[in-house]
This record gives sequence, C-alpha cells and structure tokens, in this order.
Amino acid sequence: MAHDVYICYDERDLDVAKDVCDTLEKSRLRCWMKNRDARVTTSVTEITEAIEKSKVMVLLYSKNSKQSNFVNNEVDTAFEIDKKILVYQIDDSKIEGGLEFFLRNKPRIEAYPNPEDKFDILVKDTRELAKGTVIDAIKQRKKLILLGAVVLVLLVGVIGFMAFNGDTGDSGATQMKAGDVKLEITDFKVDDVRKQKTDWNYSYTVEGTISPTPSPGDKCVIVVDFYDQSGSLVESKETAFENAQVVSSGYLFGSTVSDSNNIKAVDVQLINKNNIILAQDDSQI
Repeated sequence: MAHDVYICYDERDLDVAKDVCDTLEKSRLRCWMKNRDARVTTSVTEITEAIEKSKVMVLLYSKNSKQSNFVNNEVDTAFEIDKKILVYQIDDSKIEGGLEFFLRNKPRIEAYPNPEDKFDILVKDTRELAKGTVIDAIKQRKKLILLGAVVLVLLVGVIGFMAFNGDTGDSGATQMKAGDVKLEITDFKVDDVRKQKTDWNYSYTVEGTISPTPSPGDKCVIVVDFYDQSGSLVESKETAFENAQVVSSGYLFGSTVSDSNNIKAVDVQLINKNNIILAQDDSQI
C-alpha cells in the first residue's frame, strides 16, 4: 500500500518512533514503520520497497540511530533515489560521519530534550514535503502528456505507413520531430502594477528561447499553462509560433494578468500541427 511517510529510526528509540507515527497518522499522514508494518523487520527488500513507495522519510536522529548500520543503509537508499528526508533530531548528538554527507542540506527540526514539544512543527513540515511542490505536480502531468505523445507518434506512424502510396499533402517537406528542438524558459516574472491604475493587480510574463527555429511547415504553437501554489491550472495561453513576439531574451512565450498574486509556476510546450510535443520546459517564481 502506498504511504506518505517512511519513519527511519533505531529500535532503541522505538517509543519515540511510535509517538511520532501516532501523531502523523492522527493528522492523516499514512506512515510505514518496520516494527509494525514489515513482515520481517530485517528484510532488506521489504524495507527498500517501503522507502521507494514513500513520499518523504522522517529520520529520528539520535546517538542510537547514528551508530546503526540499518539506519545508515536506509538513509543511503533514500538519498540514492532522491527521496525527501526530514531530520527530526531527538537528542544533541552531532550529525557526523557518513550521515553528515547525506543530511548536510536536508531540513532539520531540533526536537530535544522533549521531542513531543515539536510535534506540531513536525506535522506541518512533513505535510509540506509530502504534498510536494508545484513543479512536482507539473512533472507528474508531463509524464502523462509524454506518454500520450508517444502513443500518438506511433499512431501517426502507422497511418503514415498505411498511406505510404497516397498524397501526404507535404511532399518534399522535412518535419521536425520530438527531440529535434530545445525550448528553454529564460525569464518568468510577476510585476506589481497596482499603482498604474489598471483593471488588474499583477502581470505575469514568460520569455525564453527555441532552437532551432521551427519551419512554417511545422505550424507550431506555443502553449503556456499557468499554475497556482497547489498545482491547479489557472489559465492556459496559446500562440502560433510565427506570431510570437521577439524580445531581447528570445521570444515572449505568453503573458497573463490577475487580481491576486496567485500564479506560482508555469509549463511551456511547443506543439506541432500533429499535436506532437516537440519540446517543453517548466519554471516557478
């Protein structure tokens, strides 16, 4: 079963780990603990799968855990697969040795001498890490979009093969394919225009580069999706490539306005006439 949190601890800190688990689950964060959930608590395969399926690892760091080979291996596994790690330090032990390398840039809560005093902060920080960033949500959508693009390419290929002897309508033209072009966002910004007495309060612009330049025969469009902090789509803009405004940094991909400063991320796609995504990039404010 998928879960939100993998709780990493030494068995000598089991009582604190149980309290942490109870606290997080009361806040509707699903947890995995090897003493409770593993069929065999020393099963490397089962522990590794649990780490992979979690959204965030909460490490109970102490003099016990830093000496534990199991804890070191679990943290190493999480680090290797780029899993989010939150350090919940339950005593004043210095972070050192191999763990120092893995944890030097990870968020940390100093929760000693009374770990329960910081449970409210633990819940808040764990929830933020578990729900991910706006870009995380966009990247998940991009995976689905790219999968759809692959299916569409295959369908177009089959249709093209079946109509090999027919008239394609683009005789002699070389069509740009996915991977042939690079799109890069160079500037994504918001301007506060409240003092300019406009009908809106904030103006958002997205600029970037496209290389090489698509040919007219590709009939490409630039699609710009604007997202709020939760990853929900706020607005989508579409511009034919040949109509894109040239600016100092390349092209103006798109712009929009809003009464509130609610747009936090953007996803830009270059799409050809066959609805194939040739390139895309994302950014956040």
